[in-house]
Parts: sequence; structure tokens; C-alpha cells
Amino acid sequence: MFIKLAIGTLLIIGLGAFLAYRKRYRGLALGASLCVLTILTGLWAIFQSRSSTAAVGILFLPFYAVFSGGMAWLYRNLIQAKHRLLRGLGWLALALSVSVPGWLVYSGFESIALNRSRDAQHQANLADMERNRQSIKTLLSDNPGRETEVVESLIAEHTGNRNYLLPLLESRFVTPATVDRLAASDDLGIALSALRHPACPPATLVRIYRTHSYPDYFFQAIASHHNTPPDILVDLYRRPATITGLDRSFASNPATPRDILLEIATTTRENFVVQQLLQNPKFDCTLLSPIEAALNRSERPADSYSRGRLAELQSGLCGQRTH
Repeated sequence: MFIKLAIGTLLIIGLGAFLAYRKRYRGLALGASLCVLTILTGLWAIFQSRSSTAAVGILFLPFYAVFSGGMAWLYRNLIQAKHRLLRGLGWLALALSVSVPGWLVYSGFESIALNRSRDAQHQANLADMERNRQSIKTLLSDNPGRETEVVESLIAEHTGNRNYLLPLLESRFVTPATVDRLAASDDLGIALSALRHPACPPATLVRIYRTHSYPDYFFQAIASHHNTPPDILVDLYRRPATITGLDRSFASNPATPRDILLEIATTTRENFVVQQLLQNPKFDCTLLSPIEAALNRSERPADSYSRGRLAELQSGLCGQRTH
């Protein structure tokens, strides 16, 4: 990426230097102005986009700038030609030159409009889900003892309604079989919510990890779920990292094997991970010293919660075991 950007930048500088060397000063200032304008409008347009790959567009800006500036320089040199055809080509060159930053500005405003539309849709979805959440709560309170039956009926009735299924998946009355079925949904949001459900069966977590076409999307849920089999947790921890922050999930998961917890304690520099290790039900006193060392090298070595919890363990449970 850096190489392409450097090549494009050198191309702009080289072209300007060549024209100056050949004493083709006419149009050089106009061309340079269009180069700068194209780069500035391009950067503005790129930063309007929320796409994770939008920054890739920066690589192409030098080439757009060279084209726009070159056309502006050509216009300035052709517009005073004696032949009408050459003057006509000059005006065409100007149109092409101006069209590049113009197109970038249009793209920027298009991104702004798309963002507004998506934000409005997101807010509408949140409001709809909240209404459905309250409706579900009322139905469950009106049917004590029949909660599972009611939830299963609602799921069957609203299979294609995402804004109803997501609140339903917050209920503890969803059965493991239904969770397994919803985890196979093509809707990644539905599948992820199903995988996060406390009733998600171990076999479901294994299937998603082993066979899903986009398993990375579910790694955080798999790393933090108490039903994830230990061998899957070890495999996920050992595989090359494709997403960040998984140590937080491993550190808080009571299903995480102790040797993984120890390795995290000896390598982490993150205070939040230290807090999760101290709260993990699998904590034992042999982890106390590595966790204290991790806190000392973290970004918040004086964290009040961690210091208080360490002092409590040292004077209590772990202090008693040393005597």
C-alpha cells in the first residue's frame, strides 16, 4: 500500500519537475492547483465513508491528481492554439480535469446521504426492537409457567422478522434446539445472538467454529462462551490472530483451560484483561503472582479494583495457603 502511494506521489513530483526542466511553465500553476484540489477533495470524500476499506482509496489519489493536473496543463497549452480543433480539445481537457474533483465531491455527498439513511434505519430498528421487547415481556408475565412454550411459539411465528427474533434471543426460555437452529441462520446478526445465548449447545459452537464460511465473525462469542469445549478454546487461542481483543474473552471464560489463563497472565499488558483474570471462577492462587506482574506492566498499574482484589486475595484465601 505504501509503495503504491509513494509511486503516485513521485509521479506527480516527477511530472512537475520534467515540465519545469523543459520550461513548459504555461499551465503549470493551473495543473498544480488541480492536483492539490483533487487530493484535498479526495481525502474529504474518503473520510465521509464508514467502510472499513475506504482508506484504500487514498492509494489512487495521486493517480487521479496526475490525470486532473495533466488535463489542466494540456488545456492551458491548447486553448491558445490557432487551429479550432486543438482549442476544442483544450476545452475537453479542461472538462476532464474539473470532472475528477467534481466526481469526488459527488461521491462524498453520496456517502453522507447513505450514512444518514443508515442511521435513520438503525434508529427505526432499535425503536421497533424495543417495542417488541416490551411486548415479549408482557406476554411472558401473562403466562407464568408457560414461558418456554410462549417463546417457542413466538419464534415460529416471527421466523422472518429480525427485529422480533433478536429480542426473543435475549430470553432465557429459548431451548437449546432452537438456539442451534437459529445459529445456522444466514443472517449473521441472528446467528451471533444465538451463539451468545447461555443455552447454546457445545456442539453448535464447535460446528460454527469448524464449518462456518466466516468463522472470524463468531470468534469473540466462542472465546467467551462457557459451553465452548476446552479443545476449541485452545485451538482458537493458538491459531494466528485475525481479530484483536480475544484475550479479554478468554480471561473471563470459566471454561478456558488454566494453562491458557497462565499464558495470558504472563503476556498481557492490558488492565482490563487483568480484571477479568481476577474475576474468573477458575482463578487459583498460583496465578496471583503472574497477575500482579501483569498489572504492574499494564497501562493502569494503579487500578483501584485490581489492587484491591489482589490485596484481598493476598490477605485472605491466598495468604492462608502460604502458611
